[in-house]
Amino acid sequence: METMNTTAIGNPIDRIDGRLKVTGQAKYSAEFPVDNVAYALGVNSTIAKGNIASIDTREAEEQEGVLKVITYKNVDKLKERGDDRPSFSLTTIMPIFQNKEIHYYGQYVACVVAETFEQARYASRLIKVTYEEETPEIVLDKHRGQAYKPDKNADFSRGDMDAGMRAADATVEETYTTPIEVQQPMELHAAIVMWEGEKVKMFASQQILDQARTAVADTFMIPKEDVQIISSYVGGGFGSKLRIHEHVIMAAMAARMLDRPVKIVITRQQMFTNVGMRQFDEQKMRLGAKKDGALTALAHHTLSHCAKEIQYYEACGNVSKMLYKTPNNAISHRLIPLNIQSPNSMRAPGEATGSFALESAMDELAWKLKMDPIEFRIKNDTQIDQGAGKPFSSRLLNESLRIGAEKFGWKNRKMQPRTNTDGNWLIGYGVSAASRRAPYRKTSAKVIAEVNDGKVHATVQMDATDIGTGSYTILTQTAAEYLNIPVENVTVELANSDFPVTPGSGGSWGAASFSNGVRVACQNLIKELKQKVGEDVDDISLADLLSRNNLTTYEAMGTAEPSEEFNKHSVFSFGANFTEVWVDKDTGMFRIKRMVNVGSAGKILNPKTAFGQIIGGLTMGAGMAIAEKADVEPTHGNFITRSLADYHVPVNLDLANIDVVFLPEEDKIANEMGVKGIGELGITSVAASIANAIFNATGQRFRDLPITPDKVLTTPVETGVI
Repeated sequence: METMNTTAIGNPIDRIDGRLKVTGQAKYSAEFPVDNVAYALGVNSTIAKGNIASIDTREAEEQEGVLKVITYKNVDKLKERGDDRPSFSLTTIMPIFQNKEIHYYGQYVACVVAETFEQARYASRLIKVTYEEETPEIVLDKHRGQAYKPDKNADFSRGDMDAGMRAADATVEETYTTPIEVQQPMELHAAIVMWEGEKVKMFASQQILDQARTAVADTFMIPKEDVQIISSYVGGGFGSKLRIHEHVIMAAMAARMLDRPVKIVITRQQMFTNVGMRQFDEQKMRLGAKKDGALTALAHHTLSHCAKEIQYYEACGNVSKMLYKTPNNAISHRLIPLNIQSPNSMRAPGEATGSFALESAMDELAWKLKMDPIEFRIKNDTQIDQGAGKPFSSRLLNESLRIGAEKFGWKNRKMQPRTNTDGNWLIGYGVSAASRRAPYRKTSAKVIAEVNDGKVHATVQMDATDIGTGSYTILTQTAAEYLNIPVENVTVELANSDFPVTPGSGGSWGAASFSNGVRVACQNLIKELKQKVGEDVDDISLADLLSRNNLTTYEAMGTAEPSEEFNKHSVFSFGANFTEVWVDKDTGMFRIKRMVNVGSAGKILNPKTAFGQIIGGLTMGAGMAIAEKADVEPTHGNFITRSLADYHVPVNLDLANIDVVFLPEEDKIANEMGVKGIGELGITSVAASIANAIFNATGQRFRDLPITPDKVLTTPVETGVI
């Protein structure tokens, strides 16, 4: 059957869920109407290390509307972690309130449940807690001697780094740092939880339902099939909603104790202390190259902090294993446990931060070689992932650089900093290569076809989530394409853990995995109906197929998973970002005037939703470069930045003209549809391109993010710059 649907895959149709969202009909986790719901609020510790000496809840319990105050004294028994510091995973259990120990400032020490949120908030302030306080370990510099290797994958080496550096005609040895950042999606973390006997149902803002389901089941020591999670719409996650957090377990615990539904919506302040963050990363780079630009050595050593009770780290050095050809390579990661909440995944974890260090160092080395930064990168191109020892399934990095340069007007760039001016403004051009692993994971889907008056309507069901990226839309288009029916005749139902299992949203695997799962389900439906007819029916509509089988409805399942060829290759999306900045010589103020972003990310299912993802990625990358930093008080461990008034994020004024280019590509090794991830690719190249542009404008190198006007005023011009 031909698929000639002109409104389906590849077309920039409007978001299917757009009207629901702008009219308020799309229900987020805190908005589902549930009768007799109570309200929970977590109470945070005011120390970073020690034990609870006493906790007095009597006055709080006496307040109007208060139903329950939960502490370690009356808590349900939950499963305990076996290891002292288990590695972070998406199924990590959350045994809250199981003892009196305090590991970080803001850790939950109690939960107040009341008839209204206001009553819970008032009562929470009446709880009196005293502590046996110990001296916390907060400042990384004071505890460098505690750094340890987290696992066997933390280190990698190839060749002889020292020999490679000796063979180089030019070298760079610099340290780059990125601060603690917090995800801060628009939608606050929230859950509504209810029990029916030993079965629990929750509306929870989660990115990955199947693994969240496992975490809940394991925490409460109940069968996984007794847990149902619904997350119809997620108002942004950026990694913070990948796993279950303590507030979900807290609400579930309260709901079981009270035998009634409980809602919890954490506060904006608790978004800083209780749902993870990007960890601080210190990255030491060593690069060497011959006069002709050929790299001889590349080392990337990362030092970060983790929590005392959970181990997590960004693999910043992974990008330096694979992006450029070099005979001598060394990667390492080390962690220092501190009394700060556990970091977790955030906006292209590892690759966003790692790319800033690598692509800044590459720019520095190109400057020393007096070589164009684009030609330097192209000189060191490789079609083999040297870290994995596999060929890339596709790699259009050079094309991204060249096409982007033409679009951007790179030929007008002046190599010598401080020479391109307009009055008091210094003008600079910067570039950075981009890469992001493009995973493809096993995904199942169900499709139900119904015919009425000769018209077929199809319903797609899967537990995939839409975190604002447009999943509803691209899956509607996919089903319309492979069933050859109009888009308006497709309904997509997502984010119910009772639906077929998917890998959920995160890690840039969503679009490729989800769409192929739907593809297989649709293909299976057509195939099964043709087999039932028992004759040659290649050129026939779905409506006729149902009619010939005397059916008004039919459903089929499908599962897509990586092929043998996929596993034989390294699968990445590639791209490049170009930035023009204007810097005021007297004030240090700077403006991002233009960006051109080029992406090579396989087949683009919907250019409009993909464009939106890139714009979001560029904005987040700009935030990383020029604004975002969470400050921790060095003695007590409290976050000084506790709201969006003092944790700064980019606004419209910070970004000007943006052009986005998608290179035509269908990576059939990645998957049958040729689709790869796009969203996080837009983040990874931005920070370095901004920093490199500022150097081109001012002659000043900025190796510590964020770059702010005060730093521009006080940072000396690099040696060798006129």
